[in-house]
Amino acid sequence: MMRSLYSGVSGLRTHQTRMDVIGNNIANVNTTAFKAKQMNFSDMLYQTTQAATGANAANGTGGTNPRQIGLGVKGAAINTTITTEGANQSTGNPFDLKITGEAFFVVSDGTNTFYTRDGSFDVDDAGNLCMASTGYIVQGWGVDQNGNIVQGNVGSISVTSLDTFGAAATTEARISGIIDANDSELENTKTGGKQVTVDVYDKAGYPYNLKFGILPVTTDIPSTKKIDNNETEYNLETIHKVDTSKLTYSYTVGTETRYLSNSLNPEIMDAMEQQIWKEVSGASAPAYVTEDADHTYELGKENCSVIFDLKQFLDDNYADKVLEFGGLLNDMQSLTVTFSGETGFVREKDFKGYPLSSELNPLKVDEEAVKKLYTTQDNVTYTAASTSVTSIRQNYVDDNQNSQTDYIFRVKSQTGTGTDDLDVKKDLQSEVARLLQNLGNPTGKTNSYVTQEDKSLSSPEKGRYRISLLGMTDSNQDDVDISRLLNNGTTTWDIVYDKSSGEFSYVGQEGNKAFTVNLSAVNDNGNFDNVSIDISDTTDGNNDKKCSVTGKKLDGRRIGTRSGVTIGTDGIVTALYSNGMSRKLGQICVATFPNAMGLENAGDNLYQVTASSGDVAIVDIKASGTGSLTTGILEMSNVDLSQQFTDMITTQRGFQANSRIITTSDTLLEELINLKR
Repeated sequence: MMRSLYSGVSGLRTHQTRMDVIGNNIANVNTTAFKAKQMNFSDMLYQTTQAATGANAANGTGGTNPRQIGLGVKGAAINTTITTEGANQSTGNPFDLKITGEAFFVVSDGTNTFYTRDGSFDVDDAGNLCMASTGYIVQGWGVDQNGNIVQGNVGSISVTSLDTFGAAATTEARISGIIDANDSELENTKTGGKQVTVDVYDKAGYPYNLKFGILPVTTDIPSTKKIDNNETEYNLETIHKVDTSKLTYSYTVGTETRYLSNSLNPEIMDAMEQQIWKEVSGASAPAYVTEDADHTYELGKENCSVIFDLKQFLDDNYADKVLEFGGLLNDMQSLTVTFSGETGFVREKDFKGYPLSSELNPLKVDEEAVKKLYTTQDNVTYTAASTSVTSIRQNYVDDNQNSQTDYIFRVKSQTGTGTDDLDVKKDLQSEVARLLQNLGNPTGKTNSYVTQEDKSLSSPEKGRYRISLLGMTDSNQDDVDISRLLNNGTTTWDIVYDKSSGEFSYVGQEGNKAFTVNLSAVNDNGNFDNVSIDISDTTDGNNDKKCSVTGKKLDGRRIGTRSGVTIGTDGIVTALYSNGMSRKLGQICVATFPNAMGLENAGDNLYQVTASSGDVAIVDIKASGTGSLTTGILEMSNVDLSQQFTDMITTQRGFQANSRIITTSDTLLEELINLKR
């Protein structure tokens, strides 16, 4: 009977232990990468009251089974469900990692090595990847000087090293797209044809822009052009430079600037303007105009200003109308008259002084054009350099079939025996002609005739173009001096296409797909490398009369600063830089074991090697086929609450049943003791 008591006690103990295991599982239901444990029972020793016997043929009896009484239960094993993965928990943290498969992260406290499935990592102040909970350093492999992973001895991985990625000069580029022979831009020889740009970097990472022009290769055909000449002779006389400024009237009240409107009193405003012009031009003695160091009138000067005494002017001339200005005169300390500085030219005989007559319309013409025909006696009077000027207007169609107008201006020679051509550049020709037409006196001598001049008509060769380096600019759009390259290097290359299909054939010479710009010749600093530009991806064909060629650099970069760090599925830690480059910093290694369930829990989600687990193997997670890493995700606990609560119920019932063994055995003992009564 005592045996049943002790069997009940062993049952209570083992079920309590199982309840402890279940409680620990439930407590860690939200512990990162926690692995649930399972407890197995086994029966204990047995007391044999009769051994088993075999059959006895002599006596004709059969065998008997052994008679054994069990002595209770014990815990057989507590196993960790190490191979069952927990669910994914997305965090968005790039340093949070989840392992798929049965591998473990390797971490170190500096002395001991531990293993964990908890991938909640962080970066310490030294830049090392470490466990966020304990600070233990994540172990992995480093890189060599060429940035290749060196798998050997494991150590820490610094994710904040190498903050910059050096610059590099551009050495390769590409021009691609369609060249359409009917694109009008290809005919613009003034701009260098169809322009295409290629961005490049120098060795220090500074950006530049190479500008190329594409023109058709042409064959010249001799021809002539017809020029219509129209001669007109003009007599010149002295002209006068006049001020045509618009006047602005302002005054200050406190710190505020206010303006008089011309519509305030048109009669008074007009009279005031006439008085101002008389005084500043010296036509009358100054009475109302005040000039000082800050307010001095000067012919043609912009923002020139004088002070006008409006109060005195009104008192002297319009005393009966002062009230129309209301409180304005009380607010006004002084009236500032500002001149816009605009000027024009009139015949001196037409100029009657200021203010200009309403019938007079001064000619506004470039003063450089005036100086081609006149000499200046003072700052207002211009005397004709020649008594007469012949203007020859030439109309013709140029080589590009555009209508053009040129002028030739001739004056009598100093000897009086012939004529001399005036040197008037094209941008001033129309101004000089306008000056003659408005201020010159036509003599009536005119002449019209036709002349012819040799010219060349250009006929484009099918499938042949020429690309030329037009210039180079820096990041501020300032021109870079490339004269050394232009003088000492090749800057023009022929591009040849198949005449029937338009497919690219070669550039420069047979067999070449690219041409080289010798940028190293630009200066003595050696900060440029030569750039090879591949043009084989261009085609000559119809593109709705529009070329679509574009240029693109294939290498070269500015200096980059570290902009982020990524961890790949293979555990390789890569630094990203602002110039688009990347660099390997190391690789996270993982550990595998012959019997992972034999690892010993060390707390803090850590495991240690035991004799049962077998020796550790440090491997590359992808190369070994043991799984992969996922960033921004953590492995959750693999505790199944439904299973745990079910196990809790059966454990509770088992505990209750074992307690009943003890109470029932106690009742039997009590009855036995009561026999003495």
